[in-house]
Amino acid sequence: LYESIGPILTEGGTLMQWSPHETRTLQTMLASPITQAELSPEKCAGLSQFLQGGSSPMVDLHQLASRHYYVDGSSASTSIKRLLKPTIDASDELKRLYGSPTYNGHNFTNFQWYQEDADGNAVDPYKLIEDFSSDETSSPIAHGGAAVAAYSDLVLGKVKEDVRKKTESSLLRYCELDTLAMVMIVQAWKDFLKE
Repeated sequence: LYESIGPILTEGGTLMQWSPHETRTLQTMLASPITQAELSPEKCAGLSQFLQGGSSPMVDLHQLASRHYYVDGSSASTSIKRLLKPTIDASDELKRLYGSPTYNGHNFTNFQWYQEDADGNAVDPYKLIEDFSSDETSSPIAHGGAAVAAYSDLVLGKVKEDVRKKTESSLLRYCELDTLAMVMIVQAWKDFLKE
């Protein structure tokens, strides 16, 4: 954990979240005796700066979207999963950035996030990973409920060894897309502000 977000403390930057879930999770982890045993008091104190009341609290993009953002096709929802596809539809910048197979992340290689259906509309990226995942597991992971169930099954040892790695890979892809979705929406917002 510290290796992932600790550098923001020294190098600068902003941690973003889409709902308070990440703040609550970090708060729970920092209160855990396991975390306290694994991290020095200085590292725990550093990470606590990202909590509400800290010097660099996480920015909740959901709050910004709820108060200041509407895009056609979202049905006025502020769910990241309901906003991503219509945001891509509305953003020439996202189409340019993600319209060729050049995305490389921790769990994707040369992936193209902007793809069009037969009518020329963006294909929902969550549908793309659902298709991707269905090749590997019996139940695709493309929404939060499936992710929670799959993670629970992994932790409780309910997954056979031959499916374990595939389920882990599918979960990691889902989590990466959730993070990338925040980045994409912020990129679109920045582009919309130029107009």
